[in-house]
Amino acid sequence: MPRLGFGIVGTGMIAGVIADAIAKSQNAKLVAVSGRQIATAQSFVAKRPGVAAVQGLNALLSRADVDAVYVATPTVAKEEIALASIAAGKHVLVEKPFANYASLLKITEAAATKRVAFMDATHFVHHSRTAAIRAATAEKIGSPRSLHTAFYFPFSDRTNIRFSVKQEPMGALGDLAWYSMRAVVEYLRPQGRITKVVTVPERDAQTTAVVRASGLIAFDSGEVSTFDIGYTAGAVLMDLQLLGTTGVVGVDDFVLDWADSWAFKNPDMKAGYSHRTAMATRKDVTFVSTTSNVSAEVAMVDAFAELAASRNAARRAEFATASLKTQEYLDAIWTAANS
Repeated sequence: MPRLGFGIVGTGMIAGVIADAIAKSQNAKLVAVSGRQIATAQSFVAKRPGVAAVQGLNALLSRADVDAVYVATPTVAKEEIALASIAAGKHVLVEKPFANYASLLKITEAAATKRVAFMDATHFVHHSRTAAIRAATAEKIGSPRSLHTAFYFPFSDRTNIRFSVKQEPMGALGDLAWYSMRAVVEYLRPQGRITKVVTVPERDAQTTAVVRASGLIAFDSGEVSTFDIGYTAGAVLMDLQLLGTTGVVGVDDFVLDWADSWAFKNPDMKAGYSHRTAMATRKDVTFVSTTSNVSAEVAMVDAFAELAASRNAARRAEFATASLKTQEYLDAIWTAANS
């Protein structure tokens, strides 16, 4: 399979994370980076030999060696950039979250019509642990009924776009609760419609940005998920508990695994999940290792390159559907936060 030529729009921190992942991928290569100012693009590629710096989106999309575009911009700009990239015949990997369900639907429908690949850039979906838990769910815990997630990342820099309600309207809900809602899609997998949503937000006094939120989302098929997210706990917290009819699966690093992710490198800590059932106490908990050969972000780049090369419309539709469900749930908790 020829290596997929990537162009990146955006020069922030997360763009650097994916640029590093592309460099480690066997299926992709980074060929160009676009910035609003040429100086920022040049600074970004300074230590990336062979990668071109360009100014503006059009300069990136006009390059024949750019097969795909990774959109790493503020949420308010993603739809326009993604649609322009799709119109130019480029595959699109887009950083989460999206402005709303309607905006994401425009993107996914445009990609399907143009027959290019679309994927949202949620790393943990592609970790070997996610597939392992899904495959073992029926045996380990029976039918999933309840999911609790907690994702806290200590952050207080009000100059960052996370605190800008104009650039990132949902604040911490968009930044962090996206993962909680994606966990609902990946692990709880409700079959029904939303019946109840409660969100209790905390807003920053100076910027009005949401900095913490707790809530619940329930479905008419019986599944319920509770979530707790924010910047205010003073520590990183990435807990997940999936409760079924015969057991419980737990993870304490469901977003960025402790062992090998862009944020953490602890090779002595094995990636995996805990399992307990019946009257098991702490000493009876079983740990199931799901160590991967590559980090989740590299696995995501590899999977996207394979999706682009395969032209498998059904597989592409699966990724689009998962993104749309995640955004649907995120929109629901956002609406509840403002009611």
